[in-house]
Amino acid sequence: MVYDFGLMKWVIKDLIDSFDHGVTLWSGDDGEYIAAMKRFSKRWIVLPVSPSAEQFARVIFLMVERAIACTQMQNGERNVLLHSIIVHETDTGYAQAFGEDAYSEKMGKIPLEQIHFSDQIKREWNDPELWDKLRENQQIILPKQV
Repeated sequence: MVYDFGLMKWVIKDLIDSFDHGVTLWSGDDGEYIAAMKRFSKRWIVLPVSPSAEQFARVIFLMVERAIACTQMQNGERNVLLHSIIVHETDTGYAQAFGEDAYSEKMGKIPLEQIHFSDQIKREWNDPELWDKLRENQQIILPKQV
């Protein structure tokens, strides 16, 4: 490991935890269905791709890659690059995404501005404006002691 991911708990952990006990919706689903799910759940995420393990791996890759790119490192780390993301469906079944997968037009483009988190999820983050900052490529400065 070339990076202390303990520092990233302020960003990456918040983003990944958003999917825990939340409803993930595909923007291409029926509008009435999406509205009903949002009405009955305060914790939802809307993605521009269907929420399969393969797509989750791609979405999380893009989110983590952006978080790393926007984070001002505190321990002198340089050239931190994300290798891949693995999302498990079962104990033995998983999907793995690399950069070429995350950016694959063939699998469907994933514009970060088309990923939406509910207000409830945002309130649970260390910084409720986190996603807006990441989408706009704003620098994230982490505390030195995490």
